[in-house]
Amino acid sequence: MTILRTLFLAVAASAVLSSGAAASPWGIAAHPMKSYEWNHIDKEVAMMREAGITMLRTDLQFSRVARAKGSYDFSACDALLAKLDGTGISLLPILSGYDWEIQSCRPDAVPLYKHPGEWRNFVRAAAEHYKGRIRVWEIWNEPDGGFWKPQPNAEQYAQLLKIAHEELKKADPANQVMVGGLCGWEASYLADLYAAGAGKYFDLVAVHPYGKGPDSSPFQARSMAKFRRVMARHGDSAKPVWITECGGPSHRSNLISQQPDALIRAIRFAAEQIGRKLPAGELTVGAPVSQEFPDRDFETTRSWLPGVRIAPVTPQQLAAADPARLPVMIATEHITLEEPFLKPMQSYLRRGGILLAFGEVPLYNLRYRNDKGNWALRGAASELHPGFRIGFQAWWTKPGLPKQTTRVKTLEAGKAAGIIDLKNIYVTRFLTPDNLKKGDTYTPLVDALDGNGNSIGQGLALYTFGDWKGAVLGCTMQFAGGITEQEQAELLQTLYLSYLASGVEKLFYYNFHNDGTSPAEREHNFGLVRWDYTPKPAYRAYRAMTAALGRAPKFASRLPGLPPEVQALIFERAEGGRVLALWTTKPEVSPAVNCGGKSLRPTGQVQYIPLP
Repeated sequence: MTILRTLFLAVAASAVLSSGAAASPWGIAAHPMKSYEWNHIDKEVAMMREAGITMLRTDLQFSRVARAKGSYDFSACDALLAKLDGTGISLLPILSGYDWEIQSCRPDAVPLYKHPGEWRNFVRAAAEHYKGRIRVWEIWNEPDGGFWKPQPNAEQYAQLLKIAHEELKKADPANQVMVGGLCGWEASYLADLYAAGAGKYFDLVAVHPYGKGPDSSPFQARSMAKFRRVMARHGDSAKPVWITECGGPSHRSNLISQQPDALIRAIRFAAEQIGRKLPAGELTVGAPVSQEFPDRDFETTRSWLPGVRIAPVTPQQLAAADPARLPVMIATEHITLEEPFLKPMQSYLRRGGILLAFGEVPLYNLRYRNDKGNWALRGAASELHPGFRIGFQAWWTKPGLPKQTTRVKTLEAGKAAGIIDLKNIYVTRFLTPDNLKKGDTYTPLVDALDGNGNSIGQGLALYTFGDWKGAVLGCTMQFAGGITEQEQAELLQTLYLSYLASGVEKLFYYNFHNDGTSPAEREHNFGLVRWDYTPKPAYRAYRAMTAALGRAPKFASRLPGLPPEVQALIFERAEGGRVLALWTTKPEVSPAVNCGGKSLRPTGQVQYIPLP
């Protein structure tokens, strides 16, 4: 009996799918009311429609609507809804009021959780204005991350969620209230929300699990299961989960393209400055094993450290590590340090280890356990930077600094390290010698320059110390790139398909349009289309997916008897018929699939096969 025949018998014996077209899962996140996109709104909406997109997620901001106290201006959103009218694309608004946006126009309302009356009036006005036209409302964006100041606080957010629920349900009991997209499968923050009594005040939950999906990341699958267990413990297993942002950026690193081993040379230079001898052959660099997610997928290579083996290190191992045997350790690759690593890293540095403090602002946030035992996030640069004796400046810390620059200059120390004259390297934050103590030394390696050619800090610098044996190599340059455009296209389809098969109702890819023109800036390269609206492979992949599966597909079953790397998912089309979506996460070891007497070889690209 063929696998396909077995499938037909299994489907026939399963419960009958509900009649009628299921809700469409095809969402997109975008910024259509920003000036550049609004100037091309007709083209943008037409391209969304052509791609098969059925729901558009965007901000409905307090700062735009309530600029004048007691007055509410919905004209911009009204104009957008008029553009969507008749297209088959509905609107998912994010009700939000971020401090930095409303500070200039309504400082009397900052922060909104301390002005619940202002928030209530804003939500009430929106609910009444769009009664019957908008039925699902997302409350805030990533309240567990940087969109809640000064640091995430579930109790504060729960207050605004409760008010939003009261006003939206009062205006229309059919309104659905959604927890604003959390930064991934944040089970700890979700648990804090329930502890704050928020369970009664939402109908849906949104999450933002960027990167790989459950088909290729066991960690994502486990995290999603843990998240759902938290919901189930509070009687919410039936509440829908939407993914209102997902994806991956296609930016590239000019540093890697110009000199792939530039950072290895900088590491060896750092070792020379503190009198440490590194092995001539393969170098091993330690990297933290997450204590919040000890089962997170651990990557043993880094594109920006070619030929280097990355070794997993726990806090306990780091505390006992001999810097002669483990000479280099990654402290951060982004902005956040987990608190269990704080003291071991400081001790390691004092004993002679070399720390790599890399990222937009290295060692900026601290991930810690709160008084409920759940993991939480707080800004901690004011303690971490003095604690490691590093410094930085940026446009928000020093008036007059540019928000970004691509002008850099390799300095004499950098050239001595073997770093070439770098050009066009993207830098948004700038290292400084602030927080040094007497006897410490700051060695600039690569300067960041303003438009006039003046130094505004460094993109790469070395910190050595009078009383510590180790060193900190700091880097705020764009040192790592994202995925390729083709990989972005493949990721899009596998995210939608694998999450739909896992019970997620809707997905919104982030985002439709590139937010800028810099090939090195991460935020400028998430889009399905480029700045000039030229389609990227991801746009064509979205269109191919919706064309194959129809407007409102429903997951039916998996082909049985296949190894876990092979994904063979059956979807029911609302328009009639079934489609097999087939791919593999390991093309090099994937077996052929017997389908209707034909042998199909799964690849890394999704194949859509109509079934009889």
